[in-house]
Amino acid sequence: MNQSIFQFGNALSMIFINLYLWRLTNSLLINGLFNLIAILSQGVMTIFLGKVAKRRDRLTMYRYGIFLTAFFYLCIVLTQEWMVDYFYLFALLKGISQAAYWIGYFTLVYDVSNNDNRHRYLGWNQITMSGANLLGPAMAGFIISLYTELTGYIMVFSFAFIMFLVAALGSLRMKKETTHHKAYYMKFLPLLLTKKPGFGLVLLGWFIIGFPQGVLMYIPHILLYDIFPDESFVGYMNMLFLMLSILASYVISRFARLDATKTYLFVAAFGMTFSTVFLLWDISIWTVVLFMSIGSIFKPLQANTYAAHYYRWLDHLPLKENFRVESVVLRESIINIGRGLGIVIFMIFSAEINPTTIPWVIVSLMAVQLLIPWMAKES
Repeated sequence: MNQSIFQFGNALSMIFINLYLWRLTNSLLINGLFNLIAILSQGVMTIFLGKVAKRRDRLTMYRYGIFLTAFFYLCIVLTQEWMVDYFYLFALLKGISQAAYWIGYFTLVYDVSNNDNRHRYLGWNQITMSGANLLGPAMAGFIISLYTELTGYIMVFSFAFIMFLVAALGSLRMKKETTHHKAYYMKFLPLLLTKKPGFGLVLLGWFIIGFPQGVLMYIPHILLYDIFPDESFVGYMNMLFLMLSILASYVISRFARLDATKTYLFVAAFGMTFSTVFLLWDISIWTVVLFMSIGSIFKPLQANTYAAHYYRWLDHLPLKENFRVESVVLRESIINIGRGLGIVIFMIFSAEINPTTIPWVIVSLMAVQLLIPWMAKES
């Protein structure tokens, strides 16, 4: 329930942060820098906060993450248009809050699932999260469309703050786990990679997965809005994309098998790369919607399959469950480095909305994902 409240608040506001910046600046550079700073600060802070989480508790980080997210939206509500003048500070706060939250969340996922039920758990978890997210963007877009100028955005961010505050208070009711393993084992990573070289390839896979994700966090929604400048339309389209993700997640939860990991990863990578081909034809409503729709179908297959494979690897590492916090730190740090590099490459070749260069950059970033099946080495 607490996770659903958090995700609803996230869906209500997240895609409109970038549209808010776009409305204020009409600059891909500002949007790119905002996401780049947030992603890199998240990666760096994940390493630091991972040590804190190990010494205290993964639930502590989970709570900090939700409280900081609530504070992030409160600051937006208070500063409003002045946010642009301090966008780098907002990006840092966003990165820190995301780092704390995901360390706690992914460690909790490992604690409550196992190899036998992980595909099913991740699939149903995706359905629950997507279900909570389903109405958020549509509701936010509708609210924004009711007001002139930027008043609707502030209303949405205010409501998001309330949702995150409720989730933060709800997290206080969750019980901490008592553990005697408080040592931070990251210093043993070089030795671990020497003994288990396949684990290094698995970590590289997270980098490749993150490569296009940084760009996909903000560019598709800006493209939609630039073609059809109506926030409610963007919200309704995002609702469609989430419905497709829910359907895909349901199928995965019912039929996915651990012994077909490489097949699933290849199908997902091929499908996500194929979705970008439409953009080469033209950047229009129908091509962008097709691109995002097809990607929404294959993204859960990739995410759930690789997450299940990664969690299974942890059971074969020397430290096993005592390395779970460190494993989340590695995952989040590496995937965010990939996201950051993807944004940097995009910013180099696409400083503005150019229908010639943008499609080729996105296709190139997506095509790298075809390497992922070779990263999924068995332990």
